Amino acid sequence: MKWLLQLYPAPWRERYGEEFGAVLASQRASPGMVLDVLGGAIDAHLYPQIQNSQPIKGEDTMTLLMFERCSAGGPKLSPRDQRIASLFMILSALVMAVLYIALTKIYHSAPAVQAVGYASFPALCLVYGEAAYLRKRPWLTQVFILVGGLSGMYLFMLAVSVIGGRF
Repeated sequence: MKWLLQLYPAPWRERYGEEFGAVLASQRASPGMVLDVLGGAIDAHLYPQIQNSQPIKGEDTMTLLMFERCSAGGPKLSPRDQRIASLFMILSALVMAVLYIALTKIYHSAPAVQAVGYASFPALCLVYGEAAYLRKRPWLTQVFILVGGLSGMYLFMLAVSVIGGRF
């Protein structure tokens, strides 16, 4: 699995290569792991964050930095970013509620309408995540994640509604 390490840029490998190689060696190979590492390598090439190619010594290792970030609740959001994301989620909830009520009045309890209701809460979580954490990403990335996520979620809930309606 060490060959996966070669997919990363040279400055990244110089800084994190030894530790990441140990992590790769300790993992069992799986398609999911290979795809995850491949995605990380693509991200490292597209959004390089390593300015200094000197390896970090001591306690400032990749794993400790990741643990710090994860234990602190992920990326830091300013109070302003939190308010904007919350407002966006509340407005989306109102739009979804009105949409669900209108569709229920017109189509009653059709599976497609039930799928809208079932997908509401997960969709709001996706909307909040997009508004909070992806604001600084390119707009195409935001659209792809939001539209793709909402579409996939709706199709899943529609399948659940159709299957559930048969029993």
